Amino acid sequence: MLSKHVRVRAKALVQIFSVALAGLLATLLLLAACGGTEEATTTAEDSYGIKKGGTLRVGMLADHVTFDPPLVLGMPDILQVIHTHDPLIFRNADLTLRGALAENYYPNEDSTTWTFELRKGVYFYHYENDELVKGKEFQAEDVIFTINRMHEVESPLSGTLRLPDRLVEVDPYTVRFEYDAPNAVLIEGLVKYQAGMTPSNGDTATFAKGAPGTGAFILTSHIPGERTTFVKNPDYWAEDMPLVDEMVFVFLTSPEARAEALKAGTIDIIFDLDTTSIPGLNADPETAVQTAPSGGYMNVALRVDTPPFDNKKLRQALQMATDRNAVLQAAQFGLGSIAYDHPITPNHPVFNPDCVPPDYNPEGAKELLAQAGYPDGISLTIHTSSAGAAMVEMATVLKESFRPAGIDLTINVMPEDGYWAEGWMVKPMTTVWWGGRPPYEGFSIVYTGGASWNESYYANDEVDALLIEAMSAGTLERQKEIFGRLQCIVVDEVPRIIVVFRPVALGIRNDVRGSAPMWDATASFHTVWLDR
Repeated sequence: MLSKHVRVRAKALVQIFSVALAGLLATLLLLAACGGTEEATTTAEDSYGIKKGGTLRVGMLADHVTFDPPLVLGMPDILQVIHTHDPLIFRNADLTLRGALAENYYPNEDSTTWTFELRKGVYFYHYENDELVKGKEFQAEDVIFTINRMHEVESPLSGTLRLPDRLVEVDPYTVRFEYDAPNAVLIEGLVKYQAGMTPSNGDTATFAKGAPGTGAFILTSHIPGERTTFVKNPDYWAEDMPLVDEMVFVFLTSPEARAEALKAGTIDIIFDLDTTSIPGLNADPETAVQTAPSGGYMNVALRVDTPPFDNKKLRQALQMATDRNAVLQAAQFGLGSIAYDHPITPNHPVFNPDCVPPDYNPEGAKELLAQAGYPDGISLTIHTSSAGAAMVEMATVLKESFRPAGIDLTINVMPEDGYWAEGWMVKPMTTVWWGGRPPYEGFSIVYTGGASWNESYYANDEVDALLIEAMSAGTLERQKEIFGRLQCIVVDEVPRIIVVFRPVALGIRNDVRGSAPMWDATASFHTVWLDR
């Protein structure tokens, strides 16, 4: 928790996770015809050797739901919001914080009140009729509008970012969040992409196609399944950012296509880089791979409201039949680490070593399966996709891992486009990947009863009560007590099998500079530049 009157100043965006996925040659030729390649812009070198200008080409999986900040779902939409909209506070790659639209912020002694001093002279922009349109100045009324609307539209973040009991406009550049009970975890919600500020005078009916924002880039066009284009904000509040003039998200349908496009030089960065592409890109003389540990993970979501996964003994059998080390080695080439069916990494201070799932034991899993009512085994279908991380590879390893326990697993590989809308939270058994989150956010967003991203449809009154207590836990010892108990509950009840923590990996061309993996597995291109 921040000490009283701590002052947070936003300087350069540092240690940013710049990412990209790959573009098909035909699509890039189309971009060239539309003036979307780097030849369309100039490049200038500053006194520090950083070359400004050019077009950054970012490969993406082909998926799209909405551009409305509080409702974004898939990674292409999330990355769009990260670049076109600013939250009040930024979270760095190393999890430290810095002010964004809030220059300064501080709680009172018991965290029932948080005060935010806003940056002056910041304006909303959007693109209309082939021209940039400068909108209203960002002020306290926009913060109040954004936070209230987040709860009105039932944003997935609303379960983490508790609605203040009172939102007070102290003056046009100061806003106060007032709570009747302590809220020590407020910042965990305010740093998220879904808390990107939007204008209070905007037409919300148009936000799905692109809301006006204060971000480093301005959305100029979107062609579903092909590309999304951006230009730099000429009046961005962070000095000398962004470093490129234009950015293009190019959509492709497979990790293989993204890797080949990077090798061919038709794109500049790959994100989210799947682990199977790492050896080939490391071997290519024109490309490189950047990796770092993360709090992101891969898991199997089991809908506990749907048979047969409403059977706890069955879920425990699946847990015991999961060979985590095999997944780590075969699906992630040994990168990352073993996970223990909850989102807290073993090196975190609140990790509870006394509550971990059982070791891989097919015979023990058979016994649990019999207790669940399946003495002759069971056939299940797992739905997966290459829409991020090594989910398909994990499902393949699990099929072999489950077999000795009498569990026959059929793998249904769904297209990347639409997986997060039509597979995840719809099918009863799915593979999922998540970015890293601090303990409260990591638990509340998926285990709170009725939460928008509660992918297992799990509900437990004790879990909900403990998460309420966690909001006011001001000491590490109290946090260890609360989150230690939460870990024990979810390990025992197994609404989700969290198998491995995944590495953050970027594939880049050798002339891409300023990129760095981010712990939470999102990405920012504010400080990326092209040495060409």
